[in-house]
Amino acid sequence: MEDLSRYKKFAKSTPVSKETNKNVWLYTRVSSSNQKDNYSLECQDEEASLFAKQKGYIITERFGNKSESASSDFTRKEFTELITRVKKSKIKPYGILVYVMSRFSRTGGNAIAIASELIDRTGVHLIEVSSGIDTSTDDGKLEIYNKLLEAKKQNSDRLKHTIPGMKKLVKSGKNLGSVPLGYDIYGPRVKDFERRALEQRIIINDDGKKLQLAWNWKSQGMPDYQILEKLRNLGLKMKKQTLSAIWRRPFYSGVQTNKLLGVEFVRGNWDAMVSDELFWKVQSIINQNHQGYTVSIENDERPLTGLLYCPKCSKKLTGYRNNKKNLHYYKCQTCKNVSINASTPSKKFPNHTGANDLFVEGLMQFSLKPELEKLYTLQVNKIVTCFKNSESNEDAVYKKQLTELMKKKEALEEQFAFGVIDKEMYLKHKGKVEGNISSLQAKYEVPEIDTSNIKMNLNKATDFVQNINKYWGSANVSTKKRIQNLMFPRGLVLSSEKRQYLTSKINALFELKQEFMSLSED
Repeated sequence: MEDLSRYKKFAKSTPVSKETNKNVWLYTRVSSSNQKDNYSLECQDEEASLFAKQKGYIITERFGNKSESASSDFTRKEFTELITRVKKSKIKPYGILVYVMSRFSRTGGNAIAIASELIDRTGVHLIEVSSGIDTSTDDGKLEIYNKLLEAKKQNSDRLKHTIPGMKKLVKSGKNLGSVPLGYDIYGPRVKDFERRALEQRIIINDDGKKLQLAWNWKSQGMPDYQILEKLRNLGLKMKKQTLSAIWRRPFYSGVQTNKLLGVEFVRGNWDAMVSDELFWKVQSIINQNHQGYTVSIENDERPLTGLLYCPKCSKKLTGYRNNKKNLHYYKCQTCKNVSINASTPSKKFPNHTGANDLFVEGLMQFSLKPELEKLYTLQVNKIVTCFKNSESNEDAVYKKQLTELMKKKEALEEQFAFGVIDKEMYLKHKGKVEGNISSLQAKYEVPEIDTSNIKMNLNKATDFVQNINKYWGSANVSTKKRIQNLMFPRGLVLSSEKRQYLTSKINALFELKQEFMSLSED
């Protein structure tokens, strides 16, 4: 018999696995904050710690420890953090401890895909504490996958029984889940113990009263960035995306929308923050600009885009770049021959001064002579003081009108409570009264002037208007646009033939300065 032993060095044997990594991570989760039984967070942690001690594992990281729904995976912050950390970690754990697989995920196929990636690509195993099964063997892996599928099935079976009840709850006008900004919810299932109550009750809170003003400001055409600033002055801060989403939520007009209802809508059992009329007025405004804010392509070479208007057709000039010449221009898309270069091409061509340089020259005209600065500050101080004195008189009238409207609202609530009027009549008149209240509050909502800081603020304002050309010239394109919109809220008409800006409505502070300069020439 032929001896083939000399080929032994080429044998492809499977190396014996030596498990030296004993470090594991722990993931715990419950579906709701009041969940008790064997799935409680404390129980999961205790059982996992005992299991790790018995198996010789060392728990080096803990994730979860919160109430999060497992019906989806990467909407859970802690779960997302766990998976991300596993993938990025240079020194990976041997495995992830989970009390039972339903705590890891209930998404079935998606959960298996996540588990497969962890096991096959990163070499990190899933270990079920309650059964001791892990994915280190093919049989164990198959059993873990089956458990993940079973968790999905259990979740589907549970929803079949709970969804009809949830639909009934929503159709009755009650809210399911959290409430949007501006509202507080009381009821039997709220997380905050202080807001526990036998019946669900949703009321407008202090932030909601500020948002009522915002709705009125929006209905009057005020842009979102100004509304955000006014709300910030009132102590309510939010991102522009949050405010944009608020305009699109029927909840604020007292209408219930839920995917359980499909295309059906019902009136909710909570106080509407705005009337139907006001809600739809805002919708018509935002539909004109579907993003809810002024769209502009910011380019350092064309900062005046969105500000300039055509002298012939009054449409906005658009900015563009000539790739061949590598030059930027402002141009009217409707009228021919209405075009001007953004920057001055060369000092050799004084008749071709660019729109940007013309703008800077225009700003320099707002600079006062040094000897007039103190007089200008004194004049502004007088106007502010006069405004402050008139506030008290207007405030008395405002409070009287507001008191009368609040009495009307209370009278309506009393009539509805004692059955004098039905719900339909109550909601109809209540919406009108609240609309009048919101309109009145918006009309007289003027930030109180802090007289103690007025000197400092006036010095800042004077410096700003005195050096406006320098502030604009040194700013980035975003800040330049803010300055432009502040000074010329209605834009500027640019004559490309004469290469000059035509008279436009300007900010009151600069208008006052312009008049002051004219009156002080002699």
